[in-house]
Amino acid sequence: MMSVSAFEWCEKTAVIKLPPSVTLESLPALLKQAKNTLLLPVKQVDFSLVQQADSAILALLLIWSKNTSPPLRMIALPSSLMGLIALYDLESIVVIEES
Repeated sequence: MMSVSAFEWCEKTAVIKLPPSVTLESLPALLKQAKNTLLLPVKQVDFSLVQQADSAILALLLIWSKNTSPPLRMIALPSSLMGLIALYDLESIVVIEES
């Protein structure tokens, strides 16, 4: 049986580690599991586990960027998502860390 993936939040470092799948299909269940996820003062988003993602992740980034002052730092951002960030003109809300 496959375990349900979830967000991993580290309050001390303000880093949220994303689960392997963040898509329009998986996001409602993820948010239901972690009700306060959208309210977290996220400063860094860790994509190291992400294998599947779509534009749903952009909505999360926009919400989290409103909760914090400096741009969000992206860790291990997949190249496919770099394209989406550019396409939707969101470079001003994120800083992509080189891995």
